Amino acid sequence: MELRDLRYFCLTAELEHVTRAAERLSIAQPYLTRVIQQIEDEVGGKLFDKQGRRLRLNSHGEVFYRSAKKVLADMELLYDEMNYLFERKERTITLLANTESFSTHMIHAFNKTNPDYFLSILQVRFDEMEAALINGEADFVLSCPPLVTLGISDFIETIDIFSVIGCLLFPPGHRLLEKDAVSIDDIRNEKIITMPKGSAMRNRIQPVFAENNYYPEIVFESDNLNVITQAVKNGVGLAFVTEVIMTEYPELWPYVKRVDVPDVVGHYGLSYNKHLISSGKAQHFKNFIIDFFDELTEKTIKNRPSFLE
Repeated sequence: MELRDLRYFCLTAELEHVTRAAERLSIAQPYLTRVIQQIEDEVGGKLFDKQGRRLRLNSHGEVFYRSAKKVLADMELLYDEMNYLFERKERTITLLANTESFSTHMIHAFNKTNPDYFLSILQVRFDEMEAALINGEADFVLSCPPLVTLGISDFIETIDIFSVIGCLLFPPGHRLLEKDAVSIDDIRNEKIITMPKGSAMRNRIQPVFAENNYYPEIVFESDNLNVITQAVKNGVGLAFVTEVIMTEYPELWPYVKRVDVPDVVGHYGLSYNKHLISSGKAQHFKNFIIDFFDELTEKTIKNRPSFLE
């Protein structure tokens, strides 16, 4: 039984489907079926139960899966630790995020103090994050709301790392700029600019919309903050933004209003594999990102306008 076979088995267990697992692995489905049969022959019994077209781990399979994941994690930890000790120059940390609000400053701060590392920040939808950590496609996840995992992925740990207050950005001269705070009723007939579904901002405001029976006319979606601010300034619509975003555009603070809705706050979490965090590379980055957001929190509070208090 090879490490490759364990990886194939674990992915099949996680996807609960041989064909889908084979497609993900770019191998033939009959070959993957033979690998699983060989593993079952070696351990002396069936590890899956068939339920229609799906495969579900039985009680023996769950024990084997947990042990296999531990073996794979230990090997990844060994390789990672040796890379760290030998100070290999081409070391990459992959961080998945559903917001780009912090990316530029985070990369700059990290590369400034860690020239031997390369930090790759990829923006993905919230629903893609858990699978990426399970499959080892990412080292860390930064998400709003924080990623909560259940079941077979309970080896993923999440810590709260940052919170921001939401607000509304208006075009210059808009009638609602005369108000101290803006309610949902005030903007029911307004055109809205926002980030796409799955993004941090959208994840936070979507429940607010539902709770207030509010179905906005979304006229424009973008991940690019510069594009959003330009669209607002040109009168395309109003934009839901955060105080952190607005610190990058201090000239636009006069056109920002507090949203008079309880809990319009975005909470960010950092998620990672508990079995791999003890490696030098992972622990180093975890410490960096905690310090980064501690400093960002202090700066945000210091620069927070009084109307957001």
